[in-house]
Amino acid sequence: MFVPGNTQYGIWMRAPSSSGGKDWIGFLTDREVISQWGKTGQVNQCKVIGPAPSRIFLDQKIEEKRGKGYRVVGEWFPGRGWSHERNAQPPPQPNPPSQNRPAAATPPLNGNVMREWLSDQNSELWF
Repeated sequence: MFVPGNTQYGIWMRAPSSSGGKDWIGFLTDREVISQWGKTGQVNQCKVIGPAPSRIFLDQKIEEKRGKGYRVVGEWFPGRGWSHERNAQPPPQPNPPSQNRPAAATPPLNGNVMREWLSDQNSELWF
Protein backbone atom coordinates (compact mmCIF):
# COMPACT_ATOMS: atom_id res chain seq x y z
CA MET A 1 0.00 0.00 0.00
CA PHE A 2 1.33 3.43 -0.89
CA VAL A 3 -0.08 6.93 -0.62
CA PRO A 4 -0.03 8.61 -4.05
CA GLY A 5 1.52 12.06 -4.42
CA ASN A 6 -0.77 15.07 -3.91
CA THR A 7 -3.34 13.00 -2.02
CA GLN A 8 -6.07 15.09 -0.43
CA TYR A 9 -7.90 12.27 1.33
CA GLY A 10 -7.63 8.50 1.73
CA ILE A 11 -9.80 5.80 3.21
CA TRP A 12 -8.88 2.22 4.11
CA MET A 13 -11.61 -0.41 4.39
CA ARG A 14 -11.59 -4.12 5.22
CA ALA A 15 -14.05 -6.97 4.74
CA PRO A 16 -14.01 -10.58 5.91
CA SER A 17 -13.50 -13.33 3.34
CA SER A 18 -12.94 -17.07 3.27
CA SER A 19 -9.23 -16.44 2.65
CA GLY A 20 -8.79 -14.28 5.75
CA GLY A 21 -9.95 -10.83 4.69
CA LYS A 22 -9.60 -8.27 1.95
CA ASP A 23 -8.64 -4.62 1.97
CA TRP A 24 -9.69 -1.73 -0.24
CA ILE A 25 -8.11 1.72 -0.16
CA GLY A 26 -9.44 4.77 -1.99
CA PHE A 27 -7.48 7.97 -2.54
CA LEU A 28 -8.61 11.36 -3.75
CA THR A 29 -5.69 13.26 -5.32
CA ASP A 30 -5.57 16.64 -7.00
CA ARG A 31 -5.94 14.84 -10.37
CA GLU A 32 -7.94 11.62 -9.95
CA VAL A 33 -9.48 8.95 -7.72
CA ILE A 34 -7.29 5.88 -7.17
CA SER A 35 -8.24 2.45 -5.83
CA GLN A 36 -5.87 -0.09 -4.26
CA TRP A 37 -6.94 -3.56 -3.14
CA GLY A 38 -5.88 -7.06 -2.24
CA LYS A 39 -5.93 -9.67 0.49
CA THR A 40 -5.39 -8.29 3.97
CA GLY A 41 -1.66 -7.71 4.29
CA GLN A 42 -1.14 -8.06 0.53
CA VAL A 43 -2.57 -4.93 -1.09
CA ASN A 44 -0.85 -5.05 -4.46
CA GLN A 45 -3.45 -4.02 -7.05
CA CYS A 46 -3.92 -0.40 -8.11
CA LYS A 47 -6.16 1.36 -10.65
CA VAL A 48 -7.31 4.89 -11.47
CA ILE A 49 -11.09 4.63 -11.06
CA GLY A 50 -11.99 8.29 -11.55
CA PRO A 51 -10.23 10.44 -14.16
CA ALA A 52 -11.08 13.63 -12.24
CA PRO A 53 -10.70 14.61 -8.56
CA SER A 54 -14.25 14.01 -7.32
CA ARG A 55 -15.05 13.49 -3.63
CA ILE A 56 -18.62 12.64 -4.64
CA PHE A 57 -17.35 9.80 -6.83
CA LEU A 58 -15.10 8.49 -4.03
CA ASP A 59 -18.00 8.68 -1.55
CA GLN A 60 -20.14 6.61 -3.96
CA LYS A 61 -17.40 3.94 -4.09
CA ILE A 62 -17.16 3.98 -0.29
CA GLU A 63 -20.91 3.35 -0.02
CA GLU A 64 -20.63 0.50 -2.56
CA LYS A 65 -17.93 -1.10 -0.40
CA ARG A 66 -20.02 -0.66 2.78
CA GLY A 67 -22.86 -2.45 0.99
CA LYS A 68 -20.47 -5.36 0.38
CA GLY A 69 -19.55 -5.68 4.05
CA TYR A 70 -16.45 -3.46 4.21
CA ARG A 71 -15.77 -1.44 7.37
CA VAL A 72 -13.46 1.56 7.80
CA VAL A 73 -10.01 0.74 9.18
CA GLY A 74 -8.56 4.25 8.91
CA GLU A 75 -8.47 7.53 7.06
CA TRP A 76 -5.53 9.47 5.62
CA PHE A 77 -5.24 13.26 5.83
CA PRO A 78 -2.49 15.58 4.50
CA GLY A 79 0.00 16.51 7.18
CA ARG A 80 -1.39 13.91 9.62
CA GLY A 81 -1.13 10.62 7.79
CA TRP A 82 -3.27 7.63 8.78
CA SER A 83 -5.71 7.83 11.67
CA HIS A 84 -6.69 4.28 12.56
CA GLU A 85 -10.17 3.34 13.70
CA ARG A 86 -9.93 1.29 16.89
CA ASN A 87 -13.21 -0.58 16.39
CA ALA A 88 -12.79 -1.39 12.71
CA GLN A 89 -12.71 -5.16 12.98
CA PRO A 90 -15.46 -6.69 10.83
CA PRO A 91 -18.01 -8.86 12.56
CA PRO A 92 -16.94 -12.50 12.75
CA GLN A 93 -18.14 -14.75 9.95
CA PRO A 94 -19.88 -18.01 10.66
CA ASN A 95 -17.47 -20.91 10.38
CA PRO A 96 -17.49 -22.17 6.78
CA PRO A 97 -17.60 -25.93 6.20
CA SER A 98 -14.18 -27.55 6.26
CA GLN A 99 -12.71 -28.03 2.79
CA ASN A 100 -9.50 -29.83 3.79
CA ARG A 101 -7.35 -26.96 2.56
CA PRO A 102 -3.64 -26.86 3.36
CA ALA A 103 -2.56 -24.50 6.12
CA ALA A 104 -1.95 -20.90 5.12
CA ALA A 105 1.63 -20.17 4.09
CA THR A 106 1.72 -16.90 6.07
CA PRO A 107 1.41 -17.21 9.85
CA PRO A 108 -0.84 -14.73 11.69
CA LEU A 109 0.73 -11.52 12.96
CA ASN A 110 1.85 -11.30 16.57
CA GLY A 111 -0.60 -9.29 18.70
CA ASN A 112 2.18 -6.90 19.77
CA VAL A 113 2.92 -6.07 16.13
CA MET A 114 -0.74 -5.25 15.49
CA ARG A 115 -1.02 -3.09 18.63
CA GLU A 116 2.11 -1.13 17.68
CA TRP A 117 0.88 -0.68 14.13
CA LEU A 118 -2.58 0.48 15.19
CA SER A 119 -1.10 2.83 17.80
CA ASP A 120 0.86 4.52 15.00
CA GLN A 121 4.16 4.01 16.84
CA ASN A 122 7.02 3.84 14.36
CA SER A 123 4.57 4.72 11.55
CA GLU A 124 7.45 5.80 9.33
CA LEU A 125 8.49 2.11 9.22
CA TRP A 126 5.09 0.82 8.06
CA PHE A 127 4.56 2.78 4.84
